[in-house]
Amino acid sequence: MKFEDAVQIAQGRPRPDGRFIEACTAVVTAVEAKADQKVEALVSRAIGYAMGKQYEKALSDLDEAVRLHPTFDRAYVNRANVYSILRKDQMALSDYGRSIDLNPTNPIAYIGRGQLHRRLGMIGEAVADVAMACALDEENPHYVRLWEELLDESQAAAAKPN
Repeated sequence: MKFEDAVQIAQGRPRPDGRFIEACTAVVTAVEAKADQKVEALVSRAIGYAMGKQYEKALSDLDEAVRLHPTFDRAYVNRANVYSILRKDQMALSDYGRSIDLNPTNPIAYIGRGQLHRRLGMIGEAVADVAMACALDEENPHYVRLWEELLDESQAAAAKPN
């Protein structure tokens, strides 16, 4: 595969199929690839691996992306997503927090952390995170629906007698 073709494919929407993974691998291993291209390709390939339920490969790529570019918020949020799937909750919370510290305008980090807080029964924290995501991306109907569900849960919890 030509490098230019690999870059174009790797910059597209991540997929778990072999051609996408191959393109990302070509960019990661190419001598002519710039450092930022390699990091982007590692994150994209990790997303592809995660979509294919190859979580250990995804974590390996995301660890490498963080090592190469420790201030790249997308590497942290995607690693947090994988940790959350694997129920490594403290690691997920840490990476969501790091992603938010690096880029406080990324609604995906707030949504991920909010969903994790919800799963952990931390409804107040979940409401706050999802509200922030909604404020950052007002047009996303999924965020609004989740926020409304959390408000209902919060009100139901408050109405329960002790």
